[in-house]
Amino acid sequence: MKYELETIPVWDAFKKECECPICILKDKAQETYLKFFLGNSVMVPEMRVNVNKTGFCPDHFSLLLQKRSPHYLGLMTHTHFKEYREKLNKKFSQINKLAVNASSKIKTPLKDKKLIESLKDLESFVNESDKKCLICDKIDYTMKRYIFTTVYLWKKNSEFRNYFKESKGFCLEHQNLISNMAAEYLNGVELGEFIKELLEVQDRNLKRLEEEILYFTQKFSQENDDKPWNGTKDAHYRLIQKITGKTTEH
Repeated sequence: MKYELETIPVWDAFKKECECPICILKDKAQETYLKFFLGNSVMVPEMRVNVNKTGFCPDHFSLLLQKRSPHYLGLMTHTHFKEYREKLNKKFSQINKLAVNASSKIKTPLKDKKLIESLKDLESFVNESDKKCLICDKIDYTMKRYIFTTVYLWKKNSEFRNYFKESKGFCLEHQNLISNMAAEYLNGVELGEFIKELLEVQDRNLKRLEEEILYFTQKFSQENDDKPWNGTKDAHYRLIQKITGKTTEH
């Protein structure tokens, strides 16, 4: 697959002091798309069609609400819900007919089976609808470009490769995405070298975080009151980010 390069934002992210530069890029992409869907894009017919069809996942609906742009969000939610409601109505109607049939005096196992299957189908429909999200789709596409650029720069630019090797590594989620991209873009000796360097970076920084979180917990003992924090005051936040890929305010 061919990906576009995004060298400037990737360089900027790697120059920051952080546990995962890819997380920084993801947060910025998410903020961009949240603003996009609460702007004039909501009035573009093609975009409204996409919103009506796909909508947003619960997490991004929640983040859109936090942006406090009720008019635009209300417009999108209204037309999206109308289309969603039409699909629900069809399933409700089918289930209601089966429920009426199952409640009749003549009882058969087949009636109950069909009703139960329809209820499971409704559950699957709702669960799958929650997973669909235009913002998630756009972020995923953007992140592939960023991660491709990371591997590309590692291969082509010796200065960037040094930044890569001296970085604090990546969260475990993005470590896997980077590994997969390397396997797609590199091969042979280069692939082996990349994975070796990636794992060395990860191992060094996971060990560092393990030591920092231990120091952090010991600092709460009265006997250690006078000791300096040594940069570990936020070790629990940074460790959680490293494990989960979720950035948190602190």
